[in-house]
Amino acid sequence: MAPLFEIQVPQEEQPVIIQQAAQLRSSTIGQIKLTPTKETGIQPHSLPEEQAKTIDWRAMILYAYLIGISVSLALLLFELGKVVYLKFTGSRAPEMGRNVIAHSSITSPFSFNKTIFIPKNHDFSGATWKTISIHEQAHIDKRHSLDLLFARLLQSLFWFNPIIYLLQKDLRTVHEAQADEEVLKNIGFSAYAQTLMQVSLPGYQLPVAHSFAVISSFSKRLKLMKTHRTKLKTTLLSIVAISLFSFGIIGWSSLKGQEKEPDSSFNASLSIDLGTQSGEIRRTFLRQKLTTDHQRILELLKNENPEIDIFYSYYSEANFKPYFDSFKPGYNPLYIGHLSKEQKAELKKLHLEDPQPERIYDRNDLTKYREITYQEAFPNMEETIDLTMNYIMIYSRTGEGLNHITEKIYEPDEVDQLPEVMGGIEKLAKAIALDVKIPANIEKSQLPESIDFEFVVEGGQTISHLNLLNELKGSEKKNKPYYLFFGQVHDHLRGKIAAIYPWKRGIKDGKEVLVRMKISIPTKYML
Repeated sequence: MAPLFEIQVPQEEQPVIIQQAAQLRSSTIGQIKLTPTKETGIQPHSLPEEQAKTIDWRAMILYAYLIGISVSLALLLFELGKVVYLKFTGSRAPEMGRNVIAHSSITSPFSFNKTIFIPKNHDFSGATWKTISIHEQAHIDKRHSLDLLFARLLQSLFWFNPIIYLLQKDLRTVHEAQADEEVLKNIGFSAYAQTLMQVSLPGYQLPVAHSFAVISSFSKRLKLMKTHRTKLKTTLLSIVAISLFSFGIIGWSSLKGQEKEPDSSFNASLSIDLGTQSGEIRRTFLRQKLTTDHQRILELLKNENPEIDIFYSYYSEANFKPYFDSFKPGYNPLYIGHLSKEQKAELKKLHLEDPQPERIYDRNDLTKYREITYQEAFPNMEETIDLTMNYIMIYSRTGEGLNHITEKIYEPDEVDQLPEVMGGIEKLAKAIALDVKIPANIEKSQLPESIDFEFVVEGGQTISHLNLLNELKGSEKKNKPYYLFFGQVHDHLRGKIAAIYPWKRGIKDGKEVLVRMKISIPTKYML
């Protein structure tokens, strides 16, 4: 059952920019219901709720497991409590022994820890009691009660596993066989069997104690008494055979576990031209490898998305601009992470231990080549990894690009999901306003509350049909400085989107489409 349990290890805190980027896929911030009119401002818009909510099966299984543990432990405490109750409410029977307790609730003799419990109104003869006392004292001397308690604790942890109940049953059988063996050293088989038949009852057997005789186990115990012990030689041979078989299975599993599937991503993250030597082409690639952590994440994403191909790439820049460049139509980031020191060390080890050689081809005859080790091809491999593999993005590809010339342009109320900009359209509008400086020849009080534009979202850093929606009253000469200022805001908006504010496209009927959007840039934040 061990592979079914997963332990989440806290990761180092990632830069804020990475956290924001990683949240883009599931975030609903920036879903704005807009219409291309001057009067309409930016209003929050929430997506329709899902018709069927996803059931967290992992949490449900965990709750069921914890409930099972609680019930099992409660039963164990109840059984122990019953033994304590019998001990303190029963009466001692010194004539039977100093550790014997008699109680009216007991129907058949049993022992627990160092105490033997017997019925209060018993009629055991001297021979019968001798047999019972030898049997139960054997349980006490061999500390079988501790075995049963340990088995019950294991049962509480693995209550869902039927094997634990079979093991408990076999453990009790072994205990009875050991106690029976002690009795047979002093009493003949026939006399002992007769005593068991006389005392055996179809009563309840306390799980944490050893009853002298119950009908359900009577025939099996008699059979075991006539069974000869296995010879030491046979036992050792069996242990050796089982050990070899077990180690063989473990070795085979380890070898299978080391077999890696071909990387879903392009095989090279960095190409390096090592120049030419004696007419040879010496171009090699830094191979993409995954740490154990990222391999686990990749497999998890593959299992959750079996219908799509998943890729991964490494990036070097701390500001993660390559991620923004990749956040374009057709790309769908599923996971973004920053490599820790431990992960980088593991990555370096994977590269340094890579046994696959590199081929150096003859420039004049590409059918000829010689081989050198991967490490020789990259003498500065560790430094290269430090410089180029600081971040990792696992992603899928969603489709081809769209063209506003040939594709239909939809209005916001015609699509199922509006386009989404990183951080939300309100944050983009505020960021533009905070960067814009009002010229000295313009009165801020004369500006409208917002400067409004409409545009078509094509995805990524691309927008089109960017038009001003504001209309000013008054003469052309009076309004000219304001329209020139609006033009500066227009250019700043386009520049922001092209540089660091990528867009996700709108969705209609499950497909990406072009959507006409409106943004209102508040003038109150302008300096």
